[in-house]
Amino acid sequence: MFLVDRWKIAPAWTLVYGAQGVITGRDVRNTDVASGVLRNPKADYAAFNPRIGVIRALTPASEAFASVSRLHEAPTTFELQDDVRGGDATLDAMHGSAAEIGVRGNTIGPTDAIRWQWDASLYYARIHDEILSIDNIAAPGTSLSTNVDRTVHAGIEALLGASIPLGGGHRIEPLVSATYNAFSFDDDAAYANNRLPAAPRHAIRGEVMYRNDKGFFAGPTFDVVGARYADFSNTYRVGSYQLLGLRVGFERERWEVFGEVRNLLDEEYVGVFSVLDRASAGSAILQAGEPRSVYAGLRWRW
Repeated sequence: MFLVDRWKIAPAWTLVYGAQGVITGRDVRNTDVASGVLRNPKADYAAFNPRIGVIRALTPASEAFASVSRLHEAPTTFELQDDVRGGDATLDAMHGSAAEIGVRGNTIGPTDAIRWQWDASLYYARIHDEILSIDNIAAPGTSLSTNVDRTVHAGIEALLGASIPLGGGHRIEPLVSATYNAFSFDDDAAYANNRLPAAPRHAIRGEVMYRNDKGFFAGPTFDVVGARYADFSNTYRVGSYQLLGLRVGFERERWEVFGEVRNLLDEEYVGVFSVLDRASAGSAILQAGEPRSVYAGLRWRW
C-alpha cells in the first residue's frame, strides 16, 4: 500500500509526504530432478517506508525539489530459488535510505521562440543487503543471487531538450539525457569500496530530430556508454562504446508510424555479460551487442 499527499504550506512551497507499507511472503518449492531432494526456501517480509520532500516553485514553469525516503525491496521468487547458499536458506530484503535534490522545468514563450526543457537531479542512497547476481561457475551463463552487506548508489541524472523553430512549420528538436553513476561496495570485507559491476560510470543518449507541422520527423540518434567491470574484484574491465542510429517517421495526434536503424555504422561492442567474483582474460562471459539492425513499427495512443 502506498499513500502520498501534497500540502501547499506557502505560496511557493509544497510539502510532499507519504509512506509505503509492505507485507509479502515468498514460498518456493523446487525438486531436484536427479536426486529428488526438495528445496523449500520461504520467508515473510514486512516494512514501513516513509517519504518526505519539498517543492519550491521558481517560475510558473520550473521548480526545485528535494526528498528523503526509506527503501525496501523483498527478493523475488527467482532470486530465492537461485540463492548461492542453496538448501532452504532465504535472502534478506534489501533496505536503506535515499536522498535526492534537483531542478526541472521548461520555458514559456511565443511559438516562434526557442523552447527549452530540463530535468536534473543528484541522488545518494545507502543500501543494506542489496541482492546482486553472480555467474554460476557450475553452469556458466546462469546466475546465482546473494546479499551484500552495504552498498552505495549515488549519481547525477540530467535531461536537456529544446525546440528550435526554423519558420514555415519546421523545427529542430535536440534531446539528450545523461547519467553519472557512482555505485560501489561500502567497506565490504572482501571487496572494500570496489565499484559495483555492470553499471557504467556514465551513459549518454540523445537525438536531433527535424520535425514539421505535417507530422514528419527524421534525425540521428546516438548512445555513449562508459566502461564497466565484469567482476566484483574489479579486475576485468569491459570497454566503452559509442553507437549512431537513424530514426524517421510520421506522427499524428493518436498514432505514429516509424522506422529506425540501430548501430548504423555496424560497430562491434559488448552488449551484455555475466558477472563473476573474479574474471580473467579467458573467462567466457561476454556477449556481442546488436549489429546494424532495422526496425519498423506503429504506435497507437488511446
